[in-house]
Amino acid sequence: MNEREQELLDKQLWGVSPSRPERGALALAFAVVFLGGLLIGGILFPHKIKQTQMMAHDAPTTVISLLNSLEPDLR
Repeated sequence: MNEREQELLDKQLWGVSPSRPERGALALAFAVVFLGGLLIGGILFPHKIKQTQMMAHDAPTTVISLLNSLEPDLR
């Protein structure tokens, strides 16, 4: 196969074997889709925190009082 035939073959096959997208563009697209999914999931299914759990983390005395109120076999 000479050079001219190679050029003609390249012209004919330009749409069959496209060049790979750059890695940066692919990584950016993946990050956008991932973050978009997190955002949509957070809107559709909001995380609900119970007030007792928040108090337990904020005040050590609440934790101690909750532990003291448990039955002996649960400690």
